[in-house]
Amino acid sequence: MLCVMYLLTLVAVAQPIQPPKMPVFPLDKYASFEDFLAKQSAIAIDSTQVIHFKVTFYIDNQGTVCFPTVFFHANEADANRLFNTLLQSPKWRMEGVQSEYMTLVEKSIRITKGQWEAKTKFMSYKSSSLNLDALKSQSVVAYMPQGEESKPVLVEEEPEPVYASHQTEIKPEFPGGQKAFYSFIGKAFKAPDVPGFNGTVFVSFVIEKDGTLAEIKVLRDAGYGTGEEAVRVLKSSPKWQPATQRGVPVRCRYSIPIKIKNN
Repeated sequence: MLCVMYLLTLVAVAQPIQPPKMPVFPLDKYASFEDFLAKQSAIAIDSTQVIHFKVTFYIDNQGTVCFPTVFFHANEADANRLFNTLLQSPKWRMEGVQSEYMTLVEKSIRITKGQWEAKTKFMSYKSSSLNLDALKSQSVVAYMPQGEESKPVLVEEEPEPVYASHQTEIKPEFPGGQKAFYSFIGKAFKAPDVPGFNGTVFVSFVIEKDGTLAEIKVLRDAGYGTGEEAVRVLKSSPKWQPATQRGVPVRCRYSIPIKIKNN
């Protein structure tokens, strides 16, 4: 039996706060966070090769960098050095950041002839909504396929803003309403063939202005392929009625937990 839990207020487990307040990296010794990473890791100082990394990490309420993940195309040794350097980061200043939140930071890094460039995204989460044991287990150095190298790391134009549901005048809606959404997931989701399995997958996604779902992410996986299955189901979703603000369709982020139980 598959159960889908949905909170109308969208203050769900691991629900992001949009827009978040970004902690501030101290500039006492370094010109920027990338300057700190470059000098402390000593990666690609003399190299003419273009190197790409994608890194994620959390900043806790004390300003400490924790749970880093480094994705690399090549240069695994450099990726490991970068991973260790992230853990050595000076504490960030938590100016204006409420103590009950942790900040997730994602950086796409491009290094060209020793010059570091980065595109940064960040999101805040309530600490109580995060599974710290799961985050610790996912803190690794991991390979990213070579095909990713051809994708641009930097963009010149900022994407359109993404609203939380409570920020919009008219909230997005699945065709047929909430019960229809529950029914769609319950029928489409294939639970793992593991007797007695009981777990919850937390996912987030963006409802685009045309009603399609994008940026589908697994915030917490329950194992046995349940995260991948949740992504598959959401990718097959019918178009939603998009959220609107002042009568204009806008992008809107949703987060839901999907509870799986095999009797």
